[in-house]
Amino acid sequence: MRTVETKVFLFNELNEYAKEVAIENFRNSREIFLDFFNDNAIEQIEELGFYGSVKLQYSLSNCQGDGLSFSCKGFDESFLLPIFAEILGKGKEKTVKAIMANCSFVNTGNSGHYCFASKSDIDYYFDSYKSDYLNISNMVTKVCEKLEDIYIELCKDLEKQGYVDIDYQYSDEAIIEDIEANEYEFEEDGTRF
Repeated sequence: MRTVETKVFLFNELNEYAKEVAIENFRNSREIFLDFFNDNAIEQIEELGFYGSVKLQYSLSNCQGDGLSFSCKGFDESFLLPIFAEILGKGKEKTVKAIMANCSFVNTGNSGHYCFASKSDIDYYFDSYKSDYLNISNMVTKVCEKLEDIYIELCKDLEKQGYVDIDYQYSDEAIIEDIEANEYEFEEDGTRF
């Protein structure tokens, strides 16, 4: 049996080369956690007016087919009213409410293999049992198109936020913060003890 003594260092006690080695080793073995991103994204989605069991679907690996989409049960009335009013015109709130009572919008999210958002992720149902409702149906279609545009822009913004979060987690700053917060110890060459 033999006994080996090893000097152990905290990160700030390492020389610059050993610090670089330690950072790179952590970066290569780092597991990315996007819990904060998930919670923040869902909060932004719900604050905008999408509601009910919001489910995110994303792949942020800088690969073909990557992106972000989400599904939810519906849209808040206070979110839909201004969109209807913009298309129908101001002063028609009663008409808008009557139309809204006969239609519903659904956000299914991307149901395919990929995660990116698509305008086909949002659809609407309009109870048009009479043929003279064609103008109203056309207006509801325009509202749906506006919702699709809002949805696509929101998904693009959230995707960018996700990539920023990932980039930060791989940054020297975040890695050093993690090392120091957890008081990891190292050998003289920067290898974790």
